[in-house]
Amino acid sequence: MKKIFSLLIITICMITFNFQASLAVVNKQINANVKTKRVPEGTVIKLKLLDPLNSLNMELGDQFDLMVVDNVKVNNIVVIPQGSVIRGSIEELEKPARLYKGGMIRLYFDHIVSSTGKQVPFYAGICNNPNVTYDGALSSKTNYQTALYNTAQTTKNIVVKPTTWAWEKGDEMLNGSPKYVLAPLTAIVSAPVAGIYFVGDAIADVFKKGKDINLNQGETIQVQLLKPIDMPVY
Repeated sequence: MKKIFSLLIITICMITFNFQASLAVVNKQINANVKTKRVPEGTVIKLKLLDPLNSLNMELGDQFDLMVVDNVKVNNIVVIPQGSVIRGSIEELEKPARLYKGGMIRLYFDHIVSSTGKQVPFYAGICNNPNVTYDGALSSKTNYQTALYNTAQTTKNIVVKPTTWAWEKGDEMLNGSPKYVLAPLTAIVSAPVAGIYFVGDAIADVFKKGKDINLNQGETIQVQLLKPIDMPVY
């Protein structure tokens, strides 16, 4: 009985050893087939948001995912396949505040998941976006100065548009003579209205919050690689 038991133990050990040896050979072959291709710095990649991003409801450190929209090729070889996932987090955030101060978010791209399942560091910055700032953040670009500028433009239109209309209508009557009366009278009447509007809106903007920076789920953005990345490929 003891001999049979010993023989059984020896048999199990031999099978286990042979299995581990075969597995090591397979893994070695797989690793031999895995190479890397370098995606150069400056490459522009189109990404689709899998999560919505906004400066109003998000908090510092919140994570988000994006997906590569088009294959990225190097020397006609697909290095970053369409559908690859990129993960990141909110590195800096400013919520909309009074004095018409707008929201701002700065995205940190942590890594991209390669076709082999490896997580590769991903260094990139947003480009070709109307909301991007000189240092790479996303901002609604509103503040009290922009609010006053918009108020001044509206104030100007309150005077200019009616005066222009009166000039054109007056020019159509009695050989155009009435325009010299209608246009000045319209300007005189609309000027106080414009002044009241400017003062009132300028005061109101002190208490208004600025615009939120908002990116919807499914929206696409473009990023540019700030450093080259070496992607594993078969």
